[in-house]
Amino acid sequence: MQTKTKVLITFIITIILVTGLYSFTDWFSKVTGYFAGEDEKTKVAYCLEQEGAEFYGSVYCSECEKQAELFGTAFKQVKYIDCGKDKSLCPNIRSVPSWYINKTIYYGYKNLTELKYLSNCD
Repeated sequence: MQTKTKVLITFIITIILVTGLYSFTDWFSKVTGYFAGEDEKTKVAYCLEQEGAEFYGSVYCSECEKQAELFGTAFKQVKYIDCGKDKSLCPNIRSVPSWYINKTIYYGYKNLTELKYLSNCD
């Protein structure tokens, strides 16, 4: 075989392999609901989003800040309602921090294990 033909075949095989790997990882993330390489915080935040969970807090609440810090950058996926700015957004909330998960309100700070259990995100 000529060198040009070998290079072309190698290039085509490489393209097919890269496309196959990309397709597989995309399929895997859609099936599992998680993306490869995600950490636990991101997985829980994604699951809470999918379950329709809501986090009620306030900028004046230190426990709320601690709850947000638990998720780090993944907190942007969590639906956050600021009760400090507009209390009408939180009519059934007695105190913050609060979680609304599966039609139930849970008061206080929750760690990742508790949130996974409450939202069936195991």
